[in-house]
Amino acid sequence: MAVLAIHDLSCYSKSSLTVVLPVLEALSVETAVLPTAVLSTQTDGFDDIFVKDEHLAMKEILSRFGKLGISFEGVYSGYLGSADEIETVEIAMKHFGSLSFVDPVMGDNGSLYQTVDDELCASMVRLVRKADIITPNFTEAMILTGLDDGFRAQGQKAIRDQISVLRSLGPRRGVITGIPLQAGGLGNAAWDGDEIRLFQYEDAGVSYPGAGDLFASLLFGLVIKGGSFFGSVSHATAIATYAVAASKKAGRERRLGIMLSPVMSEIRRRVL
Repeated sequence: MAVLAIHDLSCYSKSSLTVVLPVLEALSVETAVLPTAVLSTQTDGFDDIFVKDEHLAMKEILSRFGKLGISFEGVYSGYLGSADEIETVEIAMKHFGSLSFVDPVMGDNGSLYQTVDDELCASMVRLVRKADIITPNFTEAMILTGLDDGFRAQGQKAIRDQISVLRSLGPRRGVITGIPLQAGGLGNAAWDGDEIRLFQYEDAGVSYPGAGDLFASLLFGLVIKGGSFFGSVSHATAIATYAVAASKKAGRERRLGIMLSPVMSEIRRRVL
């Protein structure tokens, strides 16, 4: 079993590929990588960041994969720096994998990331239409659906309305992560066809870069191994929530990203 992970690479601090690769390998999922960009650090909390776009390299690498006859059981995309890169991911999904998993990275906490513009958002909607599974956070779900009533606590009807629009875009399965709930705490709202389930968890009061990558990687890895969708969402929610709490308890500096050592012990305890 092998998959292709298409994400950026931060050379210092834990996010994107430095989270995705070890988590998938810990789940015994053989993982090839296609870096979308190389960064000196992740972008949240650091100044004077070096960023090198790897779009041309992405195209050349996929060309070589094609000549070698390489294929994958799944293609999993995360941060993409341009509309051109999104087109390249569409090619990868069409020719190199059977399961298309898209984490539509665009923003958080009600705002777009500094490298994301309207053109990228429009192209991301197109990519989402071709995905089997998507994992937008609450902010990204608002961008994709256009249902922006402010970054406020959500009730059941508002969550169902967002999921209805996301389903109409194409993905049969997906999760909206980090939803602030009227009932208190946070929730991950998952759908599989017509069925919707809410997985509630306590708000730790802090967010770590890479936590979303952790959740999506766990979900992708568990599903690609044949786990039930809602069971995989439950495990991914529990492990990611534990990792955030453990990072906070250890006094982890936020900009260093999520701690991975607690993740590995929880993967062994819960799913292996």
